[in-house]
Amino acid sequence: MWGENVQSETVDTIGTVGERRDPAPRDPASRGRGSRDRGPRDRGPREGTPRDAMPEDSGPDPRVEALGTTVVRLRAELDAYPVELVDRGAAEDQLEALGAMVRSGTPDVPALRQSLLIVSAALGSVSALAEPLAGLRHAVELFGGPPPR
Repeated sequence: MWGENVQSETVDTIGTVGERRDPAPRDPASRGRGSRDRGPRDRGPREGTPRDAMPEDSGPDPRVEALGTTVVRLRAELDAYPVELVDRGAAEDQLEALGAMVRSGTPDVPALRQSLLIVSAALGSVSALAEPLAGLRHAVELFGGPPPR
């Protein structure tokens, strides 16, 4: 019959296409509940949690690692973009500043937001860089939302 050999594909968290996996088997006692009860989970620090409020033995801040990854990706995409941009220098300077904040391990949130604003202004109209730029915005947002007005 038509469609009987169709295999579903999903995109995993790093953006590659993989085969669809079957969900984990459910505990018979949990049937009827809307979601699987897996017990308490350590979800790590909540968005906007200051580094000082995190346990000492938690290791490197995953938000800083995510920011570093997105800065490297955007820098690589910008380097590969062949068209000359008027504000390329400003974007490159801010990406370097973001990289320095990542290397310090404790980025200053207002400085992160200012760098994001400058990079967005310089590269926001380049559709080829839209995805890595959105990733940078998301990584900066991991450090908390904008200050209240």
